[in-house]
This record gives sequence, C-alpha cells and structure tokens, in this order.
Amino acid sequence: MKNQTIKKYVPTALLCSLYFGLIPLSQAAAERPPNIVLILIDDMPWYGTDVRMDPDLPGSAMAFRNMPNVQMLAKQGMTFQNAYSGAGMCAPSRCCLQTGMTAARHLYSGNGGFGPMTDGTVEYKTKKADAKRPVLCPEPQGNIRFPSIGDVLKAGGYTTAHIGKWHLYGGGPEKHGYDVSDGETDNKTFRPAKDPKTGKNADTDADPKFMFSITERGIDFMESAVKARKPFFLQLSHYATHAFYQARPETLAKVENDPLFKHLKPREKKDAVIGAAMCADLDTTIGMVLKKIDQLGIAKNTYVVFVSDNGYHSWNEDMETLRGAKWWLWEAGIRVPMIVRGPSIPAGSRCDVNVVNYDFLPTFADLAGASTHVPKEVDGTSFKTLLFGKPVLASYENRPLFFHYPHYRVAPPSSAIIAGNWKLLHFYEWPDQELLFNLTDDLGEQSNLAAVQPERSSQMVKQLMSQIKTVGGYFPKPNPDADPNAKVYDPNKLADKGDAGDPD
Repeated sequence: MKNQTIKKYVPTALLCSLYFGLIPLSQAAAERPPNIVLILIDDMPWYGTDVRMDPDLPGSAMAFRNMPNVQMLAKQGMTFQNAYSGAGMCAPSRCCLQTGMTAARHLYSGNGGFGPMTDGTVEYKTKKADAKRPVLCPEPQGNIRFPSIGDVLKAGGYTTAHIGKWHLYGGGPEKHGYDVSDGETDNKTFRPAKDPKTGKNADTDADPKFMFSITERGIDFMESAVKARKPFFLQLSHYATHAFYQARPETLAKVENDPLFKHLKPREKKDAVIGAAMCADLDTTIGMVLKKIDQLGIAKNTYVVFVSDNGYHSWNEDMETLRGAKWWLWEAGIRVPMIVRGPSIPAGSRCDVNVVNYDFLPTFADLAGASTHVPKEVDGTSFKTLLFGKPVLASYENRPLFFHYPHYRVAPPSSAIIAGNWKLLHFYEWPDQELLFNLTDDLGEQSNLAAVQPERSSQMVKQLMSQIKTVGGYFPKPNPDADPNAKVYDPNKLADKGDAGDPD
C-alpha cells in the first residue's frame, strides 16, 4: 500500500471566517469531524456484488449482478479482500458491530432460543430435539447490554441515526445512543400484511424490502444534520438481501431478459433473477445516498462504508467459492463484502489485511476524535491506518480474530480463530479434533492441516479457548444423557458443506 502524508494548514483568516459563519458549508465541513454513513446489507455473501473482493478470484463476484454505484464506491475508495463479520448470523453479528466486542464477550451469540436473563447470567437448557446430542449448550442472551456506536459517537458530539433493521432488542436504538431510529425492529418488521384482494404483500411494488423508504428517511436525517451543522453518524440497516426476495416489477422485468441467466436451471434462474433484481434496486438506493452527499457538499468530509452483516450461501453451483453458509463459521458464513470511501482513502485501493466488524466501533471513534469514549472492554482495533493506505506492523496483520457460536440451531456448536492466513475451527462435538486451514492456499477449507502442523494447531486452539474464558464466554459441556448413536455433524465430509436453513 502507498504511504500518504496529509498536510493541513488553516490560515487565521479562515478560522475567523468560520467563527463568524461566513464560509460556505462545503468549505466549513472540512474543519468539522467527519460524517460517517454505514450501509449495512442483510445476508449478502462475500461474492454478492459485481465487484471482485479478491482481484485474482473471479468467484469473489457475481457476473449476473449489476451494481454500478457499488462499483463507483470501489473506484473511489478501498475494497477489503479479507473482511469478516463477528458471527455467522444477523443478531450476534450486529451486536459485535455495535459494541466492538466478540460474541463470547457480549453473549448475544445466537439468533433465537434466548434465555430469560439479560444481565450476563446464562443457563444451560436443552430443547427436546437436542436432549440426546453430545453436548449441552448455554442459552444466548437476547439483548444488547453494552455501549453502542451510537453511545460513543453521541458522547463525542455527534448526532446519530439508526434506520431500518435493529434486531438487538433492549428497547431499540434510541435506548442505545441513537437520536433517530425506526424503533425496535427485527426480521418480522419487513414482512408486511397481505393484500386481501390480491394475496400479495402490500406496498412492496414501489418499496421492496422497504429499501427506498429506509433510504429516504436516512436522507432526511442527513439534511437535518447538515442544516444544524452537526457531524453525524447514520446507519442504514437494510432488510435486503435477506430472504424472502423482493424487487420492483420494472426492475424484475428488465433483469429477466438478461442472457446471463439462460444457462441456469429453472429453480436456480428464479432465485438468481429476483436476487439480481433486488440487488439492482438496492444499488439504486445506494446511488441516492451518494447523490445526496454530493448535493449537500459534504462528500470531502464523509466516510461511506458498505458491508454485509454476515455471509449467506451460493446462488448456484458455479458460485461455490467458499465452504459453508450463513449460521456457520466456515468462510461462507463470516467472510463479507466491504468497501469504504472517504477523506484520505486512496481511490481504487485494496486492502488484504484481516478486519472484522467488531473493529467498527473503535475505528469510527478514531475517525471522529472520540476514542476517549470507547469502553476499555472492546475487543476490536481501529483500522484507520489501513484506510489511509499506510503500512501496519506485522503484529497487527497477524492479530487473532475470534468467533464463538456455542449453540445448536441450524449449525452445531463451534468456535474459530483466524490469525493472518491461518484459521482454526473447533467443533465441540469433536473435542479431540481440530481443523486447521491455510486460507491463502485453501480458501475453500478443503485440506485440514492440523496433523501436518500439530504445534500451530495446538497453539491456536489454546489461544482460542483462553480468549473465550478470559472475556467471560460460556462453553458447551458434555451431555451426561447423550445417545452415542445420535447423529453428529462430521466436518471431515467435504460434501457436507453446511446449509443456511435460514429460519431467521
């Protein structure tokens, strides 16, 4: 990456003019803390756009996606090749993002089956379907318990908004540092009532997945913040591209005629076409945000972050670049698309250093000059240096990222650690076996190297278990009533890649 030296010189006359309010808004904006717009997509896989996340890997993008505004973001900003979500599903990942903490620390580690306590006290209870399985699992907490990005940036003088899907309960965003929000929303919010006359979902033709109304409310917030001359943080938290899929009829009609879909089987084509149409509409809303930023004269002082909350699954056999799916800690579940544009970020640049969404809180605070308000317990690290294209220490490049899913629901209980290009997966049903992969050579996680590199495997699993214990995480434990003949997921069967299931 290129080194960049940024010099700032503010003449006394300019400061005086700013003081008396005589400088135009676009000029004055450069002297204020930067604005931050986070566009969070739901369930978009790493390869879910037409931007290659890995320039050397065609399968890291989709040929049948047309997202010119995301393409423009990539040309104007930095594409992250190795970006991760803190969990393989919506709610835990969002809690990682908001709190800067791993799932092991914040304990909101599952999407459902929550225990009755919300104070960090965890119980071990087993559903009937899991009563004979090898391990007993802790119940996940069902709300956000720690300071959020909104809390931290508001303490730093920002006005804040969270528009769209929250899925963290706890009273909703306005109880957690957000001045403006849609309230305590979750997946049920985007499932509108059916029109009794047509049987179709009402109001979705013009506003599929509510993506246009979410965007319009976000634009209203930006206009108000700029008018008030306040630095702002805006999270546009989309319900797209989560199932079920919706798109405007005119967009769908246009996409259906694309010859790229001719080779697909009928069922594959149906899903791929509406998925592409939904992403085209989503891209249109991203363009609306970028256009408004330009119109408001704040582009030179505004960071725009595009990222998904977690991975998903392949849209067809040709797209199986990664192993696994949403819910799992295989790469397809936690590796996500990510692009950032903003001041001092080299245009058209790329970063191959690992980052994770629990880095967002300390990074945004660093950009905003609000680091003193970051709780000391956060697990994330600011990647501002990466954004500016500056070299980083090897210790940062190889720092460990931690993932913890100690539950039975769709996927079996597991934990993972990624350090540099090495990844270790631990499935609790297989306590004496580790899975070790070199992601540089084996991004599809096909060749377990634990037996070849026993020292590395041992060191990484010890580091993983130590971190979970240190932050107060809960482990699955042996089930005294386990049936030795109970069906157990076998990670050694390469054909069993894991299925999304997708109840949430």
